[in-house]
Amino acid sequence: MTQHMQRPVPGTDAYWRDRWEAFAQIRKLEGMIAWRDRQPHWCIIGYVDGEPDIDANVEPWNRVHDYQQALAANPTIAEILGAQGRLALLTA
Repeated sequence: MTQHMQRPVPGTDAYWRDRWEAFAQIRKLEGMIAWRDRQPHWCIIGYVDGEPDIDANVEPWNRVHDYQQALAANPTIAEILGAQGRLALLTA
């Protein structure tokens, strides 16, 4: 069954609050993507016989992916990013 989110009436205080929150979440996502892109792909987690034990650093990518999935479910965010031609931000 598909659930439809009740959207605020345009021009009301609830509408502008919804827009403000959506833009704040988009800014947070942009910041998270910039943070993720600065993180190393690999990290040393210890040493085995004097040699570094290297592991993939997937946590930053997982965090951004999870946040993108949460934002993709918000119709206001999808509408804003679609109008700006930036829907790829939800999959970057």
